Amino acid sequence: MSASIVPQTFPATGVDTAVSITRKVTQHRIGLRLVFAGRLDPDRLARSVRLSVDAEPVLGCSFEVGSHKASWRRLADLDAALPFRILDTDDPDAVHTTFQAAGIADTGPQVAVALVRTASHDELGVKISHVLGDGQAAKQYSYLLADLYTRLGADPSYAPEPNLRARPTAIDVWDRLTPTQRSAAKKAKSWAIPNWEVRSKAVTGEGLTFRIRTLPPERFSILRAYGKARGSTVNDMMLAAFFRACTRAFDPPCGVPLSLMCTADLRRYLPDADTLPIANISISGSLDIERVADEDFDGTLSRVKERMGVWADACYGAGPAKNAEKLASLGYGVTKVLLEIAFKSGRSGKSYPWFTNIGVIDEARLSFGGVAPVAGHMFGPSAFGPSIVPTISTYRGALAMCMGLCDQDIDVEIVENVLTMTFEELDAVTTGPGH
Repeated sequence: MSASIVPQTFPATGVDTAVSITRKVTQHRIGLRLVFAGRLDPDRLARSVRLSVDAEPVLGCSFEVGSHKASWRRLADLDAALPFRILDTDDPDAVHTTFQAAGIADTGPQVAVALVRTASHDELGVKISHVLGDGQAAKQYSYLLADLYTRLGADPSYAPEPNLRARPTAIDVWDRLTPTQRSAAKKAKSWAIPNWEVRSKAVTGEGLTFRIRTLPPERFSILRAYGKARGSTVNDMMLAAFFRACTRAFDPPCGVPLSLMCTADLRRYLPDADTLPIANISISGSLDIERVADEDFDGTLSRVKERMGVWADACYGAGPAKNAEKLASLGYGVTKVLLEIAFKSGRSGKSYPWFTNIGVIDEARLSFGGVAPVAGHMFGPSAFGPSIVPTISTYRGALAMCMGLCDQDIDVEIVENVLTMTFEELDAVTTGPGH
């Protein structure tokens, strides 16, 4: 362990607080599955996990809620609380589903790692608490784990320097905006009333499971080229395909602004973002986009691209995130009461799609002693009730869409149908005439 003095408590940010309160209606953890062709050293991996909660001290904390602001408190015995397991199996898909579905307790640590061992190869399951970190933070933790594993191979006595840089808040983001950006950001909202009719069985949050589809590298390459020719990003393309799939699956009315939530990473406004500690610095908002009758894919893509451009110019998450910081300053109890009032006012017996693109998982930063995974993808959160929540990630040129759902709340076939229709929309682009 480094000689640096590690604080025993860290303040929770406003986003931490808000996300912790939403656990009443959501399943909160974000993770990765990494597949290797060969084997990892279990002892070195266990040591890497232990050192990771020293390198990023807030990971080795419990989430403490008092009458005033919430905080993170370092655990007294991190050796005893080592969040690492070895799981032998002949069904890695089932093991990863079970591992990712299990929550991360407030009592900490705020991360968990599983070495999944099959007869032929090893896999890694990694997850962090969404109260503490977002999708980018989950990737960041995996990169840290790979780096520690590699360093320990060269020097078994290696001890990392703890990252004691202050965890960023929305106030830090706000302070970096120009007056024009602030004016636009004040007009952007982060909450929308659900207005999609999605059949639900219950609202229990029970039976969390996942469904995953993958677009192989050769077709993903075609998709990128298609978007580039139209001045659109992969994010625009996936949003358009997903939106069209949802309109086919749920048949909402035309001409009505439909709540379509998507997530923005606010790190782009901060300096030295690569050295930030593990943090939750993302926020979501709704595109409120209309269905147009008999519209082709390019028409939908053009409207999504335009709407996303407006939102980017408005720094759409910055204003609501700043408000979350101010709300949290009133105290955890007050914040909880006010947010629960908002939840009740927004309950309509309906749902909305909630889209998150976590982006590329960087193979170059996932070298475990010179061995990188051959495949990987992200797992995202899921809401109670009729959850339509895709998480997009890309590794080695393959794009994965993972959707979590509570099978006691919604029929699995509904989510599978949305996945199928989304990939049908992509098929039309990547396997159509000329391809």
